[in-house]
Amino acid sequence: MSKKNNAKNIVILGAGISGLTVSYFLNKFKIKNLVLEKQNKAGGLLKSFKIKNFIFDNFIHISHAKKNIAKNFFKSSAKNFLIKHKPNNLYKNIWIDHSPQFNLFPLNLGEKLKIIFSYLFRNRNEKYKKKNYANWLKGTYGNYFAKNFSMIYTEKYWVTKSSNMSTSWIKFRMQPINLKDLLIGAFFKIYKNTFYSSQMRYPKRGGYESFLSILKKNKSVKLNKNIKKIDLQKKQIVLDGEKKINFNKLVSTIPLPEFCKLSKKIPNKILKASKKLRCTAGILISLGIKKKVNMRTWFYIYDKKFKAARVYSPSKLSKFNSPKDKSSLQAEIFIDNKKNIDNEYLNYIKDNTIENLIKIGVFRKKDLEVVHIKFLKYANVIFDKNYSQNRNLVLNYFKKYDIDFVGRFGKWAYLWSDDCFLSGKLLAEKIYKNL
Repeated sequence: MSKKNNAKNIVILGAGISGLTVSYFLNKFKIKNLVLEKQNKAGGLLKSFKIKNFIFDNFIHISHAKKNIAKNFFKSSAKNFLIKHKPNNLYKNIWIDHSPQFNLFPLNLGEKLKIIFSYLFRNRNEKYKKKNYANWLKGTYGNYFAKNFSMIYTEKYWVTKSSNMSTSWIKFRMQPINLKDLLIGAFFKIYKNTFYSSQMRYPKRGGYESFLSILKKNKSVKLNKNIKKIDLQKKQIVLDGEKKINFNKLVSTIPLPEFCKLSKKIPNKILKASKKLRCTAGILISLGIKKKVNMRTWFYIYDKKFKAARVYSPSKLSKFNSPKDKSSLQAEIFIDNKKNIDNEYLNYIKDNTIENLIKIGVFRKKDLEVVHIKFLKYANVIFDKNYSQNRNLVLNYFKKYDIDFVGRFGKWAYLWSDDCFLSGKLLAEKIYKNL
């Protein structure tokens, strides 16, 4: 009997990049599968949208792919640009090159000295640094830089205090510094880009979603399928309208707490642990500007009064993201996923964003052509101190049902689109091998 005939009822929950990738490679192996997607369009968090000929993405997305399999696949999906990135930072209305710890030249002497002396007298003890993210920041950069830069950004991006976060996610994403580089960057205007990725790519046309064009040509995907419950014992999914779908193998990319909520008869301990898994929601303020704006591709904001964590320009990633001689901006504001928001709050965020961008001279009010507000319930996993314990408890429980979890929210991990693609491919290969 062929593997194709032996593989029955493989069901994948969610048609974001992870679910689409698993399905794509299973289809390559001629293994029948079914993808259930709640929305009316595949793509998940990587979907792009169009407002008056301005193209925006759901948050900033740029491919950091280092492995050729991912780079070549995205290249075959869409013509792409190699992005020359030079991010910026806004601190007390001062523009500082990225990463700021290497490029302190624009600051006044007093602040430079505070940062330097704080760095020299930092707590270098490794046990101290591993205790939480706040300690890691202070032990790596010194108290002054940590409190005035990194810890402010943490609260805006991760929506929690640094002291509430673990250090498990850092890896190569944060750049330590030595005294020599700190001093050179403070007293000489020598730009040093220490961004964690040297090469980044973006589609020429159609927004980031274009990188999914091949993955989306998939007849296994069924849209508008809302899951009502999952019966793990019966190996059965119940959709709205009481339609039942049986499975022998289940792959989930939907948010882990949502999967637990849908699953029947799971222990209360597991359900409680899943409810403790935290993440951010995102508010996107997308702006169409009647002229070219004078700014870099994106910048980070170390200012509590300016509610956005970062602002980027889709038209800088591709000139085809905006009409000729015009430009676009998108500001990202993050809030706790469990926070209830209303139109009053959304309008406050919109006004705060526009006022601050005008204040720092990015554009004038009369230059605005498009103002669009969008709320996304899932943005980033929050790596609080109880993250690993709760996540592992949940994932380990489902091992006995032979369920595979993949993707940022399925696996509840810090994964970029490239990571999601690669992990989806590996999972498809694993399923094929085990048939």
